[in-house]
Amino acid sequence: MQDTDARGSSPAFLRPQNGSSHRSSGYVPGRIAPLRPPPPSQSHAAAEFTSARQEARTRLPSLPVDQHGRQAEANRHKNTLICFAISSLSLFVALGIFLGIASKYAPDENCPDQNPRLKNWSPGKDPEKRVFIKKGDLFRLNSDATVHSIVIQDGGLLVFGDDKEGSKNITLRTRFILIKDGGMLHVGAEKCRYKSKATIILYGKSNEGADVPEFGKKFIGVGPEGTLELHGHQKLSWTLLSKTMYFSGLAYGNYTFKKNFSRGLNVRVINQDTAEILEVLKFDTHEFSEESLKLQNFLKNGSPGRIVAIAVGDSAAKNLLEETRVTIQNLLGSKFVRGLSYRQAWAFVGVIGGGNSSCNESVRNYENHSTGGKALAQKEFFTVDGQKFVVRAYSEWNDENPQFPHVGEVIDGVDMRAEVGVLTRNILIKGETENTCYREKECQFFNYDTFGGHIKILKNFTSVHLSYVELKQMGQQQIGSYPVHFHLCGDVDEKGGYSFKTYLEGLSIHHCFSRCVTVHATNGLLIKDTIGYDTLGHCFFTEDGIEQRNTLFHNLGLVTKPGTLLPTDRNSSMCIGIRDKVYGSYIPVPATDCMAVSTFWISHPNNHLINNAAAGSQDAGIWYLFHRVATGDSHSLAIETKSELTPLGIFYNNRVHSNFKAGLFIDKGVKTTNASVDDPREYLCLDNNARFRPHQDADPEKPRVAALIDRLISFKNNDHGAWVRGGDILIQNSGFADNGIGLTFASDGSFPNDEGASQEVSESLFIGESKNYGFPGGQNKYAGTGGIDNKARTLPRNRTFPIRGFQIYDGPIHLTKCTFKNFVPTPDRFTSAVGFLMKNPWQMTPKNNISLVKFGPNVSLKAFFGKPGPWFEEGDLDGDKNSIFHDLDGSVTDYKDTYVGRMDNYLIQHPKCINITEWSGVVCSGTYAQVYVQTWNGQNLSMTIVRDEYPANPMILRGINQRAVFQQYQPVVMLQKGYTIHWNGKAPNVTYLYLINFNKNDWIRVGLCYQPNTDFVIVLETFQRRSSALSSKVERYMPVSSMLELEKNRSDKKFYFDNSTGLLFLFLQAKYNRDGHSYCSSQGCERIKIVTKDTAKGISNCMAKAYPKYYQGPTIIKQMPVKTTVPCTKCGTTQMVFTSDPHKNYLLVQINSSGKKELSRGQQAFISVNDTMFSFKDNGILIVVVDACIGTVSGNKLFSGIDIKHVDGYLKSGIPQRSIVLLSTRGDVAIPDNLSDALMSLGTAKPPYLQSNGSLAFLGFRGNFKPSWIKLFTSPAGHGLVHIEKYIPLQLEEYGCARAMKSRRKDLELLKKATRSH
Repeated sequence: MQDTDARGSSPAFLRPQNGSSHRSSGYVPGRIAPLRPPPPSQSHAAAEFTSARQEARTRLPSLPVDQHGRQAEANRHKNTLICFAISSLSLFVALGIFLGIASKYAPDENCPDQNPRLKNWSPGKDPEKRVFIKKGDLFRLNSDATVHSIVIQDGGLLVFGDDKEGSKNITLRTRFILIKDGGMLHVGAEKCRYKSKATIILYGKSNEGADVPEFGKKFIGVGPEGTLELHGHQKLSWTLLSKTMYFSGLAYGNYTFKKNFSRGLNVRVINQDTAEILEVLKFDTHEFSEESLKLQNFLKNGSPGRIVAIAVGDSAAKNLLEETRVTIQNLLGSKFVRGLSYRQAWAFVGVIGGGNSSCNESVRNYENHSTGGKALAQKEFFTVDGQKFVVRAYSEWNDENPQFPHVGEVIDGVDMRAEVGVLTRNILIKGETENTCYREKECQFFNYDTFGGHIKILKNFTSVHLSYVELKQMGQQQIGSYPVHFHLCGDVDEKGGYSFKTYLEGLSIHHCFSRCVTVHATNGLLIKDTIGYDTLGHCFFTEDGIEQRNTLFHNLGLVTKPGTLLPTDRNSSMCIGIRDKVYGSYIPVPATDCMAVSTFWISHPNNHLINNAAAGSQDAGIWYLFHRVATGDSHSLAIETKSELTPLGIFYNNRVHSNFKAGLFIDKGVKTTNASVDDPREYLCLDNNARFRPHQDADPEKPRVAALIDRLISFKNNDHGAWVRGGDILIQNSGFADNGIGLTFASDGSFPNDEGASQEVSESLFIGESKNYGFPGGQNKYAGTGGIDNKARTLPRNRTFPIRGFQIYDGPIHLTKCTFKNFVPTPDRFTSAVGFLMKNPWQMTPKNNISLVKFGPNVSLKAFFGKPGPWFEEGDLDGDKNSIFHDLDGSVTDYKDTYVGRMDNYLIQHPKCINITEWSGVVCSGTYAQVYVQTWNGQNLSMTIVRDEYPANPMILRGINQRAVFQQYQPVVMLQKGYTIHWNGKAPNVTYLYLINFNKNDWIRVGLCYQPNTDFVIVLETFQRRSSALSSKVERYMPVSSMLELEKNRSDKKFYFDNSTGLLFLFLQAKYNRDGHSYCSSQGCERIKIVTKDTAKGISNCMAKAYPKYYQGPTIIKQMPVKTTVPCTKCGTTQMVFTSDPHKNYLLVQINSSGKKELSRGQQAFISVNDTMFSFKDNGILIVVVDACIGTVSGNKLFSGIDIKHVDGYLKSGIPQRSIVLLSTRGDVAIPDNLSDALMSLGTAKPPYLQSNGSLAFLGFRGNFKPSWIKLFTSPAGHGLVHIEKYIPLQLEEYGCARAMKSRRKDLELLKKATRSH
C-alpha cells in the first residue's frame, strides 16, 4: 500500500508489509516511491500559440481583396511555421528550466530522509517526555534530542536527517526505542548510505524504572511488524597487515635511554637505514681526560650518516677536552657543547657529518643537586623502507612502555599477519554507563558498570538490516540483553518469507558487556564483515542448539573475555564464586564445568563459517559443541536437534590464533538437565556427553558424511591449535605453527560406544617453533629459548612443555601429504613432529597410520613416545603403554609398512625390531589388532598381559573405569601369537573378550588365569552395537583335554583348562570381514563371554607356573623390510604457503649474503626462488630478476671483480618493468658509491648508507608502485650473515600486471552457496 495525503501529492515512503505471510515480495529496504513532475498543461500551451498568432497579425499592412486573399493564404502558412517554431522553442526552454530545477531539488528515491512527506521533528531535551510516533506521524529528526522513550508503531516513521555534505551531527538520548506494529526507524538505506554523524545514546541504570515486557531496559527493540534499517558509510571493516609493525612501527623500536645511566657522556649509535642500535657506550669525561680522547677518536672513525645520541649523566664537563668539544661541534653540528659546564644537563641527537641542520639538542642548568628531566632532544628519521622512527635523549632517562609488535608477514609458510580493524562508524549506538560499578552481583568480578544498551529483535519483524554501525558499551550481564540479539525469530531468509535476507554487515561491536551477536532460535541470518573487540562472554553466539543455516562471513573477533551469564562463559573465580544454580553445596570444577568462553560459539554444526578470524580469547577461538536436546527457551518446543548426527556446514578459510585453550575446538556438549541430587552441576555447564558423528540426513542408519575443515590457519595458541573429536572428519589445506600442540584428533567415542570412524589430515603444514619469536605480555605468560636458532621467544607453556605438531590420542587417524618443519628439542623440553596424548588412560588403535609425510632439515625428533619426568609423569597409563602408529610407506622411519610403538612394549615386538632410542620407540613389522577385555566384578583389578615369547616383559594395565561397575582394558597385540592374562586379585566372574580390528581369520591364543578346579560357561556371541542386541545364534565352547587337541583347529569352539597352571586357553579368531574403519564386522562384534562360579579367594596370577611351561622362542611372522634410501619425491604437502587469501599466488625468496668470515664458517651466499637455488662461487654481487606477474625468473647476473662498478647501471636500465629484484653479495665486497641511488630507484625510501666493505642483501621492485615487502639489510665485514626470507604476492594489479582472468574466489562461491541453502 502507498499512503497519500488529502492533497493528492506524490506517494510517501513505501511502508513495508507485515513480517508474516503477508510480507511484500517487492520490498526494497530504504526505497521510496519516485517523485515525477506533472506534464505541462495543455491549455497553457494553446494560449502560447494563440498569443503568437495574434502578435503576428498586428504587424501586417492592408492589401487588395484578391491579392489579400492570396497573401493571406501565404501568410497563414508562414505564420503557422513561425508560431510553431516560436512555440516549440518556448516549450523546450520552459521544459529545460523545469527539468533543471527538478533535477536539482528532486529527492533521491533511495534516500529515506528525502521523503517529501516527512515533517521536521525537534522534540527538544526533556528526559521525562514519552514519545509515541504512530499512524500519520512521519518525522525527520534534524537536531539533538533527549527524551524518556520512543515508541514507533501503527505505521509511524522516524528518519534521521542527512545532507549531501554529511555535515549533520545528531545525537538522540533515550531510555529505549520500541518499534512494532508497522513502525519504522531509518538511518540511511542500503542504496543511500547515511553520510552525517548519527548517535543514539541509551541511558539509565539497572535499578531505575520498570522493565518493558520482553525487552527490559535501555534498548532498541524490534517487535512484530517492526522495521529497523541502519546503514552507515561503507568502509573497509578489517584486513590483515601488509608489513610488520614493531614497537612504534619499526623493527628495532623507538629509542629512549634507560634511567640507570653512567656519569659522563652516554652515547648510542643507531643505524640510519634500519633503526638498529649499533653501539652502546659511556665516556666518563668528568673524571678522566683519557675518556675524552676515546670519545674524540670514536667519533672521527664513525661512518658518515650514522645517528648519534648523547646525554649527560650527572656531570660530564670537568675533563671534557676542548679538542673533543670542537670535534663534536664540527662532526655533529652541536651549538651547545663548547659551553657545557659543571652538572649542566645536555641531550643531543644528530648525524655524523650532518651539520647543525641535522641535529636537535637541549641544555639546562644545574638545579637543586639534580638535572632530573631537564634536557630533552629528539629527532625523526626514516628507514630505507619508509618507516618513521624517533630517537630521543634525556638528561634523566625515561623508560617507555612499548606497544606489542604486530606481525605483518607470512612466516615459515604460515600466514601470521595481524588483523587490523576500524572501530569507528558514522552511526553510533552507545550505552551510557556510570563511572563505577554499582550492582553487587557484578561488582565482585568487574570494577566498572556493565549495564549497557542492547538491540533485541523478535519474531515476525518486517525488516531488519544493519550495516556499518558502531556499537559501544552495549550488552548487560544478564540473560537476554546483548549488543545485537535475534530472539526466537525462526527463519529470517527466503525460507521465512523474507525477500531480502536479513543481515548484519560491517558492524563494529567493541568494549561491550555481554557477547557481540546472539543468534537465538534463528535461522538463515547473514553476519558479514563484523568486528567484535574486547567483549565479555561468548562473542558470536548461537544459543539453544537448534540454530541452523546461519552464515558468518569475514568476521573478526578479538580479545574475548570471561563473563558471568553461563557456566561456559566463566573463568575459574567466577565458576567457583557463582553457585546459586547448583544443587546443595556442590562446588563447580572450573576445568570441566566452565572455562570455555569462545569468540565463535557454534552449538549446531549446520552453520557456515567462511573467512573468519578469532584471536585472543581466554579459552577458544572457534568452538563447535553439540546439544543433545534443545535448551533454554527452545526446550519447551521439543525440537530434536540431532546436532551430533547432522553434517557440518561450510568451514572454509578461517584463522585462529593467540587463544589460550584452543584455536579450534570440536567436542563436548552442555548439561541439559537442571541441578539435582543425582547431578548437582548447574544447567548448561560444560558436559562431556556428546560426540560428533555426522550421517546423511542426520540418520544413523544412513552413510556417514565426512565433516570437512578446509583451510584452517592456527598459530600461537597456548594449548591446542585444534582439538577435533568425532568421525568422519577431514582437515585439509591447513597451517599450524607455534602452538603447544598443533592438531589432536580424538575419536567419537571408541569401542564399544562407536562403530568406528576415521579422521584424516592432509595437504597441511606443521611448524614447531617459527621465526615469529613473539613478545612477552598479554596471554604470553611463558618465555624461554628455543627454535632452530635457540633464541629467546614466547612459549605456549613453560620451558619444559613438550611441543608436538600432530598428537595421536586414540584413533584411527590418517596423517598424509603433510610437511613438518622446525621441531628442535632443547635441554629443557622434547619437541617432536608427531607425539601422543600424555597421561592417556584410553585405548590406542594400531589402525593409526601415517604416509607421504615430509620432515624438514630442522626436525630433530620426528616422533616421541615420552619419558618419565615432567608432564609425562610415569607414563604408565594404559594408553601411554599402547601408543602405536602404522608407517605405511616408510616416510617416517625409512621402513615401509612397519609399526612404531613404545620401546618397552613387548606385546608388539620380535627379534628384528629396530629401537630408536631418541624417540623412546621401536619399529617393527607384523600385523596388529586389539582385544577389548571387559570384566564385571566389584574389585578394581589390574590386568597383566604377557606375550609367550617375552614372559620377562609383561604389560600391566590399570583399566579405564576405576571404581565403576565394570572394568575395561584394551591392549594392542601382534596377531598369530600367544598371550596369557593375569590379575592382581580374584579373577572376575564374568569376562568378555571382544575382537577389535580383527579381519576374517585373524587370530591370537589367550590363556586366562583362574583358580584351580574352576568351572566355566563359555559362549561366542555376535553383538550389535547400535541396537545393543545379540544375534539369535549363540555358539557354546566345549572343553578339550590337551593343548594339542585345542590347536588342531583354531576355528573350533573349544577351550582347554590347564588345572596345573590355572590357565584357561582358547583361540580368538574372527569369522567375518571387517568393513572400512569399523571396529567390527557388519555382522556385529564377535565376543567371547566367560562365566565362572568360582567362590574361592586368592590372587589369580599364574605367571610363576605358566612360564617356562608355555614359553615360546621369539619368531618373526613378517620380515622387516629393507631400509629405504631413496628420497620420497611425492611426500609432503604440495603447497608452499598457507595464507588467508588463498586466491593469491605467492613466491618464496631467500637471500643469503656472506662475508669472508661467514664463508669460512660454511655459511654460503645464495639466492633462492621457490626452492630454485642460485649460488655463486666467486666473490661479487649476484642479481636475480623475477617477473612479478608470472613468478618466473627472467634473468640472473653475477658482477665480480672490475665489473662490480657496472651494477648501478644494470639496476637502473637493465631490468624490465614489473620485476622483483633480488641482490646478494659474497665476500667482503667493495660496494660502489653510486649503488645507493640505484637501490632508491628500486623502492628504498631514501638513498641508503652502504658499508664500503661488507655484506648486502636487498629485495626490491622495478615499477610504478612501491610494495610493502621491499627490504634492505647491510652488515659491516665480519659482523655476521645477512639474510632475507620473504613470501611475495604475485600477479597484483598494483604491479601493472595485465591479468587475463581473475583468480577464482572460492570463498565468494561458497558464500553464495551458503546464503542460498535452505
